[in-house]
Amino acid sequence: MIITIKKRTLRIAIIVLILALTIGLFSLLHKPTPIYQFKEDTFYYSQNRGISEYNLSLNHTEGLFEVYNVNFKSRNFMDYETRIYGLLFKPKSNSSSNVPGLVLLPGGAVTKESESILAEKIAKLGYSVLTIDQRGVGQTEGYYLWLDQDSEVFLNGNEPIQQLSVYDGLVATDVLRDISGIDKNNIAIAGESMGGRYAIIAAAQDKRLRGALIISSSGFNFKKTGQPYDSYLISIDPDHYVDKISPNKLFMIHGSNDSIINLSEAQNTFSLAKEPKRFFIAEGCLHGYCDKMYNELVTDLRILFER
Repeated sequence: MIITIKKRTLRIAIIVLILALTIGLFSLLHKPTPIYQFKEDTFYYSQNRGISEYNLSLNHTEGLFEVYNVNFKSRNFMDYETRIYGLLFKPKSNSSSNVPGLVLLPGGAVTKESESILAEKIAKLGYSVLTIDQRGVGQTEGYYLWLDQDSEVFLNGNEPIQQLSVYDGLVATDVLRDISGIDKNNIAIAGESMGGRYAIIAAAQDKRLRGALIISSSGFNFKKTGQPYDSYLISIDPDHYVDKISPNKLFMIHGSNDSIINLSEAQNTFSLAKEPKRFFIAEGCLHGYCDKMYNELVTDLRILFER
């Protein structure tokens, strides 16, 4: 009787051990990937960002397109809840085919309304365009910190604004994928000036994007100095990521007389990128989009979306 009880106890113990090991192995293999990761001067946001939480409402109708108000939940800055506000320009279509989608990130302190001038030009070409008020700008409000303050946030173990601004662009692409009438497999990201910097990093992180279209922008060309904030500065430098956009496409357009981001800085960033890539110099243009860029813009979008 005693022997029988011992055998039964042993069998139960073995079964419990096997179950525990099985559950542990399953948990290890199916452990969810963190949305945010940082390693060796590089930050990364997972493609598994969850279901997009957004609101969409018609603002007004133009001749060739409709304009929608958009707002979506993004990642919080410390304990500050963040909701990003944007405008979506969606072409009218009589066909059943979906149109490509482009997220257009404005330059520093530029509102979505000001960026709408370029967004409308692109929408008239048959592309859906979502442009946003970035953190600390327009309807989005909230915080926007420049590098000295933002590096302190990073050194204290929190996600800094400069990295979160990349995440905002990535979530904006998720929103486009979810909207009816937009081809979820034909999404790309673009940006002007500071927005172009975020767009480069976003395109390097999410390889589902067709690529990036960059206007009047460049990397920072940061070098290590031995200071504690080196990792932060390198982590937000597009020069650190631009080669990772390949095999997707990179297009850069720059004015020859840009005095805010020098042409040589843009050319240096472009030299770090891998093929396929294309660079266009708009002679006589200053900082930001100008009409001399239009024909190149048309060509780049056609190649980018393979239309």
